[in-house]
Amino acid sequence: MRRLLACPVFLMAAATTAFADAPTPVPTATLTPTTWRATIEVAAQIDAEQSATLAAERPGRITAVLFSSGQTVPAGALLVKLDDAAEQAQLQEDQAKLTEAENTLARSKKLLTIQGASQATLEQAQADAAEDRAQLAADRAAIAQLNIAAPFAGTLGIRKISAGDYVNQGQTIADITQTAPLRVLFSIPQTESAGIATGEPFTLQTAAAAENPITAAGRITALSPAVNTTTNARDAEGLITAGAQNLLPGMFGTLTLQTGAPEPAYQVPDTALTDSVLGRYLFVLQPAQNAYTLHTVYVTQYGQSGGTAIIATTGLTPGEQVVVLGGFKLSDGASVTPATQ
Repeated sequence: MRRLLACPVFLMAAATTAFADAPTPVPTATLTPTTWRATIEVAAQIDAEQSATLAAERPGRITAVLFSSGQTVPAGALLVKLDDAAEQAQLQEDQAKLTEAENTLARSKKLLTIQGASQATLEQAQADAAEDRAQLAADRAAIAQLNIAAPFAGTLGIRKISAGDYVNQGQTIADITQTAPLRVLFSIPQTESAGIATGEPFTLQTAAAAENPITAAGRITALSPAVNTTTNARDAEGLITAGAQNLLPGMFGTLTLQTGAPEPAYQVPDTALTDSVLGRYLFVLQPAQNAYTLHTVYVTQYGQSGGTAIIATTGLTPGEQVVVLGGFKLSDGASVTPATQ
């Protein structure tokens, strides 16, 4: 009877030991190779591709204002007309002179063919006609200076004149700005300029509203060939390619771009990382008999995007599996098995 009683006790102890030694199922992921570049933030200013202050080229009295403040106009649109009565009268007089000179030139050519005029007479008629043409061109140029037109398509600023005003040469009429596309002006510190080239992408964030900043994207279009000795930085220019709808020339913002040479890295779910007093670490699965054992690897985290962390490659090998959830409950050397198996 004693032997019969001993058998169940022995079997229960063996079953308990086997259950305690069973590998723990853990969710895993495979290390994915990627690259990483450091990022920097610099101050930036938004600028218009084209912007100009429209002013009177000649003094005179305004006879017509053909635009409103804030109006968008095409290139060449007539905006302001100054009194050109005297210039128009001069144009008509010089047009008549040219007509007479051309008639004289035509007669001289005919007379020369029948020996009725000398070569000198013909040459003088040609010179007179050329002079009158030049004067007519000068008249038209003078009239054009009394008409102020948009030099390019854009949006006009606040109107500063009215019909009937007398304006002096150089007096401001209005500002005109091409609001799209927009460019960005910024400077890259000399110590951070390695690896930056034209075509590189960047993001721009402006504090148009503290609770709702505007974010835009763009690319570098130009880099100064020299470092500014005053600022010890390299001047740069970029073009905004997305998100410019609510941006205005003159705004300031923070520009973020990548710098330096790309470094090899791995990307893992950010839940795979666990914090400790010694730093951030993850668990790597190492093959063992019929299971895996956990190996702790402390890592350097470069950055994070969404739910993915980018980490340095030190101590890690491509294709290794890592625990992606619940690492704080585990310990180094524990026996585990991937939950997917």
